[in-house]
Amino acid sequence: MLTHIRAALASAALVFTPAAHAATQDPIETNARALIARFDTALKACGVTPPYTPGVVIDSAPSLVSFYFKDKSVHLSRWSEMPPFVHDLLTGWAAAGTLGLTPEGQFAEIFNSLLVPHELGHFAQSINGHSETLDFWTSEVEANRIAIAFWSLEPADAEKIAARVENFNVFLAGLPNPVPQGEDPHAYFEANYEKLSNDPAAYGWYQGAFMRAAWAEKDKADFCALVNPPKP
Repeated sequence: MLTHIRAALASAALVFTPAAHAATQDPIETNARALIARFDTALKACGVTPPYTPGVVIDSAPSLVSFYFKDKSVHLSRWSEMPPFVHDLLTGWAAAGTLGLTPEGQFAEIFNSLLVPHELGHFAQSINGHSETLDFWTSEVEANRIAIAFWSLEPADAEKIAARVENFNVFLAGLPNPVPQGEDPHAYFEANYEKLSNDPAAYGWYQGAFMRAAWAEKDKADFCALVNPPKP
């Protein structure tokens, strides 16, 4: 199955060229649309027929990167439009990171690249029904598992994903743990979702926890098993 998906992705790469989207000049949008095209091809190779192709909106929203079901689009952010506190934050993240990136490069690596398939993972959950059945924690972990599996489909990407995940986790692990002593992180997140999701430091710590949990399960299921799970 993996060979089949790789062949499909290679074919999609030949079809999806800048000339096919000549009107798109923004490199952030061009890159996102290329990832969406690859994700769409991988879904179809797994027997999933997407009901629509997600759009791309660059609106530099507070969430930095997200998938909104209302407009069926991946929302991305632009470094030049970020407020000073985000520039300061990414300066620290870049310094702590393991890829030797500038603050702007670290921002692009995480919010314009690494996490785009995570948001498309939520799109896949809406197709297979998991968005209706999973709790918040499990949904986030599974979206990361889908992203990791997606980045592992191509050999060149698979060679880099461990380093990319490490770079993502290293600065988040340095954030203060918001979970009270003796509490289970999963249960605490479910019980306090609204409060935690509105606290950037607390939610950042949890994003690291979600990615660590996903990485620990990376060998349990491949991309097709995650996006097209057996029906109960």
